[in-house]
Amino acid sequence: MILSKMRRPHLISRLPIASAFFSKTPFLTDLVQDSFRNTTLVSVPFVNFTSIQNSLVDDAHKNQSPPNRLFSPTNSCSEKIFNIANGGSQDESSDEIYTTDTECLFQKYQRAYIAVGSNEGDRFGNIMSALRILGNVKHEEENNNPTDGEALEIEPVVKIVKTSFLYESSPMYVTDQASFFNGVVEIETRLSPHLLLTKLKEIELSLGRDLNNGIRNGPRKIDLDILFYGVRNNSKDSNRNIKRKFSMQVKTSRLSIPHERIGERDFVLSPLCDLDQDIVHPITNTSVGKMMSLLREQQIENVNKKENADKESFLERILPLPRGRLLKFNETIVMGVLNVTPDSFSDGGHHKGSVDSATAVALKMIEDGAGIIDIGGESTRPGAKEVAIEEELQRTLPVIRSIRQVSDVPISIDTRHALVAKAAVQAGADIVNDVSGGRFDLQMLPTVSQLQVPIVLMHSRGTPETMQSMVDYDDIVIDIASSLMECSLAAENAGISRWLQILDPGIGFAKNIDQNLSLLKHSPKLRSLTTNIPFLFGASRKGFIGKISGETRPEERDFGTVTACVFGVGWKQVPTVVRVHNVKGLKQAMMVMDSILKAA
Repeated sequence: MILSKMRRPHLISRLPIASAFFSKTPFLTDLVQDSFRNTTLVSVPFVNFTSIQNSLVDDAHKNQSPPNRLFSPTNSCSEKIFNIANGGSQDESSDEIYTTDTECLFQKYQRAYIAVGSNEGDRFGNIMSALRILGNVKHEEENNNPTDGEALEIEPVVKIVKTSFLYESSPMYVTDQASFFNGVVEIETRLSPHLLLTKLKEIELSLGRDLNNGIRNGPRKIDLDILFYGVRNNSKDSNRNIKRKFSMQVKTSRLSIPHERIGERDFVLSPLCDLDQDIVHPITNTSVGKMMSLLREQQIENVNKKENADKESFLERILPLPRGRLLKFNETIVMGVLNVTPDSFSDGGHHKGSVDSATAVALKMIEDGAGIIDIGGESTRPGAKEVAIEEELQRTLPVIRSIRQVSDVPISIDTRHALVAKAAVQAGADIVNDVSGGRFDLQMLPTVSQLQVPIVLMHSRGTPETMQSMVDYDDIVIDIASSLMECSLAAENAGISRWLQILDPGIGFAKNIDQNLSLLKHSPKLRSLTTNIPFLFGASRKGFIGKISGETRPEERDFGTVTACVFGVGWKQVPTVVRVHNVKGLKQAMMVMDSILKAA
């Protein structure tokens, strides 16, 4: 079969045809010379995908145009395939659109962006199940000279690189249905575009989506769309002299790349911008960031013209929680502190040994507006000694279970120990709050990844006994941001997606007064350097407030706490959690602050 192409005037293509030859022997590989990199691209036989049963393939394509071939262990990609090569600048544009729907396996990994969405059942669970299946798709490389007992080498053909943040959005097109969870996932894959499409359809089908009789744009358990494929740093903009990133372009009866409706969907553009604003649409020559700006302008214009005024539309950042619940970042979230310790600096000993007392305080904080109750069984104040895991469990688990019997409020467990985190989540907690950023207990990140719950990653140094002697920094804001991003990347590598992460600069932990103040003053810069991952600020009643105000009693430092929290939120509506002791007062302050930020 010859690679087909369709000519259309004024369309920019970044996909030059590569020279190729192929053998008539089924298992000899195609060699495609990359004219830009002077390297060889090899298409190898597609053999035995084991993640989904092969029987799903036929069902997935009943109502679609059939592909040129479905691969089996006996046939190989012995045809010309297009090479995804470095594109040129605007003056090197081509008018070619490649229309082959060949399914094959590339030797080199290609970068792609997949939109994920769900509005039926456990929406977050559906998305995570789809990603688990996608990340487990493998190809068995044939061993030409196997020895007895030697296993075939298994290599992944899809790698999950990074996720966007997660959003809840109002339904579009068909509005009489439940809201969606939406996100975008960056992957690296050896699957050709149409083979990737086939695998995505198989995953949708395996998770219960009706591909035959479902309503177009209607309810679905899972939706997986290819947005961009073959994205590379292809050229330099002549004006700004910086690298730009282009996607390949495909147009067949089964698949269009880029996705044809990217520009009109804020639930796609927003998470795409979380990952990379600089990807350039190969047809419109417009970056993702610019498309987002144009869509926002159009939305504002529609509001001013009172168009679609009767339709409620929303897109909100969210934090997914166990049992299908969520926290919305449409306002500052207040986390109430509940220490069940004998020696915490502010409320130590108040609830020791009394589950009923601790539960009553939690219920009062919920009544006062707490969005999260943070339960801690080990004091991490400066100079505090480590508590045995058994003691920490005895202090926290009964309180978690008691609160869970009377309230569904989100609960976080404040701990450095993986065993405590796991037991707490099993008892009903929803979030792990680790003051060591996952560094104290090396099992913490793998454990949280397995639990698939959000984690708060805080910056600190040393231990509570040693941290205040470790306050040397070159630039406090840059150094803390760099350390937090290391924690975030370590969490991602352990399998904790960015949409499950919250960062905490660790006010009062291994920092002096001036450093604490600098972090609060420059919180917008701190957020920008950490890619706008949600932030938690825990300045409540801390010692630096007492030293500035002269107030020796922690419970009398709430007015200073308000000011610290306001600066932590900053002057822009961004996802923020404030961890406080006086929930009622801080909730009122944050409500006023949020209203000011939302005002015209």
